[in-house]
Amino acid sequence: MSVEDSEDDFELIRNELAEGGFTVMHRRVEAAESLKEALECGYWDVVICDHNLPRLDSMSALMIVQTSAKDLPFIIVSGDISDKMAVEAMRHGARDFIRKDNLSRLVPAIKRELRGAKARADLEDIQRRVHRISHFDSLTGLPNCEYLFRHLESMVLHAEHSNPFAVILIDLNRFRKITKTLGVLAGDKVILEMSKRLRRALGEGIFVAHLSTDRFVAVMPHMWQEAQAKEVAAIVHQCMNGAFQIDGQELFVKVCLGVSFYPKDGQQWDELFRNAESALYGAKVDGGSYQAYKPEMDVQGKERLVMETALYHALEEEQFVLHYQPQFDMLSGRVVGTEALIRWRHPELGMVPPDEFISMLEETGLIVPVGEWVLRTACTRNKQWQDTGLPPVCVAVNLSATQFRQPGLPQTIRNVLKETGLLPEYLELEITENIAMHAEEEVISILGELRAIGIQIAIDDFGTGYSSLSYLKRFPIDKLKIDKSFVRDYQEGSSDNGIITAIIGMGHGLKLKVIAEGVETQAQADFLKLRGCDEVQGYFYGRPMEDSDFASLMAKAAYPNKQPCKAMA
Repeated sequence: MSVEDSEDDFELIRNELAEGGFTVMHRRVEAAESLKEALECGYWDVVICDHNLPRLDSMSALMIVQTSAKDLPFIIVSGDISDKMAVEAMRHGARDFIRKDNLSRLVPAIKRELRGAKARADLEDIQRRVHRISHFDSLTGLPNCEYLFRHLESMVLHAEHSNPFAVILIDLNRFRKITKTLGVLAGDKVILEMSKRLRRALGEGIFVAHLSTDRFVAVMPHMWQEAQAKEVAAIVHQCMNGAFQIDGQELFVKVCLGVSFYPKDGQQWDELFRNAESALYGAKVDGGSYQAYKPEMDVQGKERLVMETALYHALEEEQFVLHYQPQFDMLSGRVVGTEALIRWRHPELGMVPPDEFISMLEETGLIVPVGEWVLRTACTRNKQWQDTGLPPVCVAVNLSATQFRQPGLPQTIRNVLKETGLLPEYLELEITENIAMHAEEEVISILGELRAIGIQIAIDDFGTGYSSLSYLKRFPIDKLKIDKSFVRDYQEGSSDNGIITAIIGMGHGLKLKVIAEGVETQAQADFLKLRGCDEVQGYFYGRPMEDSDFASLMAKAAYPNKQPCKAMA
């Protein structure tokens, strides 16, 4: 664009540019109004401006250009501007000053400015991309955790107590199971679909961030009551209800929410976020789908943290012990096996019940080394009993889902048996029914390797999951273990007793042994014997006991006419 009142001078400039290799798309203006209009109507590479026009001078033109297009190169081409004025114009942003009697400098100056403009544009583009990468999640396009924390910090910094807001953490349940079953790419598609549903449900005006793999955060302005948060939770649950179509597979997902409120639950952003996490954890522990923060959660969280820390030391400091609950053959009354059950002898708290620390072992990943310790200790003790002349029995060890999925599990079993010298037929591994129900082909392969070693496989807690005759027929297993809840609920003449009868019949039909756990009364024992149950364990026959007590029990069982002891402490 040329700001020039002389058509002849403009023609000279245009010819100079054409000879310099430029294709000139131009517009000549003479006044402020026409300059503003031209800037609004088109994109220009450079503005060439005379200094002293009847209706506009170069300094005024420069100010107009800078207001409209700050980075547009502005070059003064004039024959009657003083050096002082030219320097002043360049100090205010003009790129160059060229006299009309020396137009040979014009083309090099414009080429330099165009290169500079491109470099600045490229730099701005890079800066935008860097900002995008550092502040937004590449998968969902939502703000990432860094942007979230800055946003929360800014909200707290500028908020007054009359401007409350809520921090809502949204966690996708069972995401690991999805990725393990369908793969990581399918998991990404689930997260992407979830982010789209959240944005639609909550609205574009709500700040929603993708915090981590399966966790989102929504910051809700003007929210201070739990009733309001519950309404949002209902909206979130509703938007997740429809099936997710992922690679031809129909999936149904559920989410869990934890909420904290500013300023009630925290005066600082990190405190608010931490309390929302405590609420989310509380919802998961309670088996619910929503929880608002309560101060008592801090105490529970600190207590749990102390327990988790203590667990890390428990293994190396040999605080874990095994108790053994005997298993009896119903026909002969003899001890035919034992189940190894872990106990935690805490130096200050005493004996900690398993239900208070097993879940923490799972969540911290300690279940793998601790589980291997249980396996090795149980096999070592069983071999020692045999070496002292006690009748050989099978020791049963529980495998968690995490342990079962560990790469190299069969080789770990082989190594333990080799190190301890225990023959494989005297080891039984118990897996839960729910483990068996997912990724069947993988489970069959792992079970096949374990059976090839020579050990026995039992399905624990049978009847509490998704019992299926088809998987029982396909899986290489030896025994079904009737869950204690069915035995506990036994009542003479009750129709519920049919479940026990059906499990025994199913097991025998598949040529599997059936063992019932949790037997506590004579009536329960009589019913199980009448229905043909093969083996039993429970308080009526023997409580979990220390290894020395179990050895004493075994010694008594070595005498043919000796009845097994009852309810041994």
